[in-house]
Amino acid sequence: MRPGTFRAIRWVGLFTAVILLVACGLLATAFLRGFSGNRCLVADRVWVVDELREDGQTLYLAYRISGWHEKVEYYELYATLPSFDVCGDTKEEQLDMDNIDDTEGKMVKDVLVRNTKHGQKLEIRYTRQADEGVEPNQAKLIRGDTIESNPEDNPRVWGDE
Repeated sequence: MRPGTFRAIRWVGLFTAVILLVACGLLATAFLRGFSGNRCLVADRVWVVDELREDGQTLYLAYRISGWHEKVEYYELYATLPSFDVCGDTKEEQLDMDNIDDTEGKMVKDVLVRNTKHGQKLEIRYTRQADEGVEPNQAKLIRGDTIESNPEDNPRVWGDE
């Protein structure tokens, strides 16, 4: 093999390595930029569905759907009107949250907010009566009594009496 051939192969190899290195750097930069700022892998869908005004205070009920393959639905309670970014995140602090249980065909009747020793707590009331139930994004926030509920009790299902 001639000395010039070896030198040409070396330069082609070096040039290919530089191109691959630059391409990898550009791909890594594009990948990292995709996950920074307001971009998210899976955005939550969230709506403020109701508000409760009493004694000079307003409470806001938000309905959130989270997840990509396995979806989770829940309610969140806020003391200030939350604003959500494209990912469904907010800077407002939630007072409480409660998962929606969709087993056995139960429908949401309403959502109670109770005063407890530990602050405001949400309790979802369910029903099996279609005329009493609503879709989760149509729930109404109502004031429950101020009695401390037993954490071992399940939320009451209305219409089973």
